[in-house]
Amino acid sequence: MASAREERLVENEELFRRANERLRERAERIVEPGQSVPFLCECIDERCMDRLDLTLEDYARVRSDGERFVIVPGHPRLDGEKIVEEGNRFLIVSKEDVA
Repeated sequence: MASAREERLVENEELFRRANERLRERAERIVEPGQSVPFLCECIDERCMDRLDLTLEDYARVRSDGERFVIVPGHPRLDGEKIVEEGNRFLIVSKEDVA
């Protein structure tokens, strides 16, 4: 069973995810393929306002699995989340193994 703190951290990830989904929906109408869009880091830090410049295609790849989130390298993540892809601009983490 998750603690209240862990639940709050998961809510933070999901809050940033919802903001990014709204941004993606708007950007799809106006952004050219391959053009970068400034998405929010989806880490667990509620004060984080860092951005990740991703193409819509990059973000669609992250979102193809509902257990995956995109974060800035070096940002905090939940115990049990694992890095499934590492690049110089972003990390994709999965919470499939989070208890």
